[in-house]
Amino acid sequence: MFPLGDDRWAFMLGDVCGRGATAATTTALVRHTARAVAPLLPGPEVVVQAINKALLDRPHSHGTGFVTLVYGYLTPHSDGGLHLTFVRAGHTLPLHLDATHTPRPVDCDGSLLGIVSSPRLQARRLHLRPAESFVLYTDGLTESRNLHGEQFGERRLLSALTTERGIGHQEVVTTLTQAVRAFTGSTEIDDDQAVLVLTAAPTADR
Repeated sequence: MFPLGDDRWAFMLGDVCGRGATAATTTALVRHTARAVAPLLPGPEVVVQAINKALLDRPHSHGTGFVTLVYGYLTPHSDGGLHLTFVRAGHTLPLHLDATHTPRPVDCDGSLLGIVSSPRLQARRLHLRPAESFVLYTDGLTESRNLHGEQFGERRLLSALTTERGIGHQEVVTTLTQAVRAFTGSTEIDDDQAVLVLTAAPTADR
């Protein structure tokens, strides 16, 4: 996350194809491009288009793998909630933890970055009321395997987040981490895992 001014913030979570120094170079390219162009461009779609162009223009020695990404803006709302505008580019579906404490995937179409010059992108808007959350995660969580080779999967991820009470951003991260560790046991994790949780503070906390 980084500030954009006018009480707005940019947020993003992505995943890079590959590992090691090449993947790290691509990650840095995505991050620095977003920070450089975001103050100059009008919305998330054109920022993600700029990231895609930077990926296509990189030297082959810096990698050729694709990138998945969710990138967007958040703005505090007068009702105490948060207004989100975001783009999903081939990444795992975001989750909306609503007032009933039920996680629901947020459908938003979008294709991978670093493959074609005009990726399919669609801006989506979502309003978080106080105590609601927006959850982004990488497929390193859902594709984690147990000793029998079975994947953790989206069903277990949604089940882990389904509670009888609201949970804050830190509890979401802890809950997912513990659920994946309990499932995989001693199996070695072979992919990066990351979670980003945006929560509108409960009214009593504001």
